[in-house]
Amino acid sequence: MTNILFFSDSKCINLYPINLGKCASTLHFGVRSVSTQWVEAIAENKIKNTSCIRLNSRLMPTKASVEFVCQMISGDKWVVNGETLAEIEGDVSKEVGGDVSAILTASAADYFELCGEGIRTDIDRLKLVWGARSLDESERESWAMNGVFFHGDLEKVHISPGVKIRSCTINTESGDVILGPHSEIMEGSCIRGPFALGENSTVKMGSHIYGPTSIGQHCKVGGEVSNIVMHDYSNKGHGGFVGNSVIGSWCNLGAETTSSNLKNTYGEVKLYSAKERKLIHGGRIFCGLLMGDHSKTAIHTAFNTATVVGAFCNVFGKGTPEKHIPSFTWGGSEGVKEYRIEQAISTAKKVMARRNIELTFKEEAAIEKLFNDTSADRV
Repeated sequence: MTNILFFSDSKCINLYPINLGKCASTLHFGVRSVSTQWVEAIAENKIKNTSCIRLNSRLMPTKASVEFVCQMISGDKWVVNGETLAEIEGDVSKEVGGDVSAILTASAADYFELCGEGIRTDIDRLKLVWGARSLDESERESWAMNGVFFHGDLEKVHISPGVKIRSCTINTESGDVILGPHSEIMEGSCIRGPFALGENSTVKMGSHIYGPTSIGQHCKVGGEVSNIVMHDYSNKGHGGFVGNSVIGSWCNLGAETTSSNLKNTYGEVKLYSAKERKLIHGGRIFCGLLMGDHSKTAIHTAFNTATVVGAFCNVFGKGTPEKHIPSFTWGGSEGVKEYRIEQAISTAKKVMARRNIELTFKEEAAIEKLFNDTSADRV
């Protein structure tokens, strides 16, 4: 069996805040992690070398990249513009390149922009892993009789075992819609692909979902969302708009939480840079909320365009908070104070216990390390 190791390079800091406390390979390219897709893709390809493979955690598992890595041999080192993308363990190192179009993420915002491609890249493997079946055109009338209306090709709708679909509208004219095992679409929802819903996740009643959007496993999503990536065990279960955003794991957005994703001037947005420790031009017009793991908002929280929220934050209060909210803070537009590490861990334990998951000593130590590592941001 091929041993795959993911490494973080100096540019991983630019993925802040969604990679805080974890390897970037755990981030979602579509609806599943980069690491999961790489492992499955390499396993199904005839790789020339079965020794250890080191992969840049920012390298997306596109078809072209997977094929190139699987053709590498012992000692090969894939380098593009001075950046190492992949390396095969060997006695003699040799740089290789070639006309390969690789995707290497350079910003947290890249993940919502790549959501559609991630779903398309992973769709066949998802169908296999989830045991999903594609609908047939002959089923359209029977679905309509039960209040489920489809626009576009029915073959682009993929349903896994245990899925519940109530009266709703699903549009596949712009991309596939795939529903993971035991997920549910509640009544009155309107969904436009590309869209992927993870295992045991729920689209709440009357939701409006615009693709490309991916919702991880054990999530709840409601209100209006457009082009977002929500990682596992997070909730936006109520009204409010969130668009062009990436939400980490174990987050909860209170009722009517809303993020702006476009400036009134239609100008280029500025994003907080962890490396520069200031707002810098982001090179994009659309960007909403970028939120690290275990952060939460109160009801009616409103965010400015391109707001960056660290990990373990509690955001509340009237008005819009600053465009950068440091990790382990408590507050909002009227100021923030440090969120005590003991309270942060206690809350995390309670939240995870509700999903029958126990916070391990190792994970607790990692949270304490993250608290210390981010202390300078709270000064």
